[in-house]
Amino acid sequence: MPFGYWEPHSYHLRSTTMMVTAMTMTTRRPTPKQKPEWAIAVELRRTRLQMSQELMAEKADMSQSYYSEIERGARPLPTLTHQKLMNLARALSWSLAEMQRATGIDLGMAEATLVGEGSADVYPLSAALSPANPGPAVDHEMVTPGVSRPLLLRADTDEMQGTSQASIRPGSSLHVDLDRTELQEGLVYVIADGEGVHVRLYSTTRLGAVFRAENRVYEDIPASEAQVIGQVMAVTTDYSPDLN
Repeated sequence: MPFGYWEPHSYHLRSTTMMVTAMTMTTRRPTPKQKPEWAIAVELRRTRLQMSQELMAEKADMSQSYYSEIERGARPLPTLTHQKLMNLARALSWSLAEMQRATGIDLGMAEATLVGEGSADVYPLSAALSPANPGPAVDHEMVTPGVSRPLLLRADTDEMQGTSQASIRPGSSLHVDLDRTELQEGLVYVIADGEGVHVRLYSTTRLGAVFRAENRVYEDIPASEAQVIGQVMAVTTDYSPDLN
């Protein structure tokens, strides 16, 4: 048969093949991956703080691209190192426990009011005024065994810095037992008065019971004027006199 007789039919087959291929490519197009809920929680927290990704990354001490991967859900929180988790939580104005609750991701954090032996967040000394709502944590460490209702506080005062065994250096962590409010001679307590929160040694004098500071530039606080928050059961510090 003449060649021209088949040309239209051949052209029709090629067109059909092209059309089918185009339809196949359209139906196989991948759908966008859904962002996990924990990443949405992180992004929502950042936007509520009215901060850009660049600023958040800077506050968290990480690159913008690294933080972006977290917010996209491409870098799960459990894969971060403990230090990066701490940095991220601080940048988001969360404690690690708060970040765990908000994201629903198990970060291994125990609530300070629920653990006796384990680990807990460390809060500023001022958090003693509202133990149920202490605000952002400043650190996280192991709790001294035997503390029934712990509140870990950072000693951001030099009131108890001295030369005796009761001396406490600023920056140390105070392991406070909120259940121990019965006063005993020679023990250290976290107390509050009209001036704020203090760390003091309980002592009886000829003028009455007082809370005394190791640093004698501070005046004694009459026991009758103070609210006892809890007893300091232990003090932890990274200070070493051998460091230069």
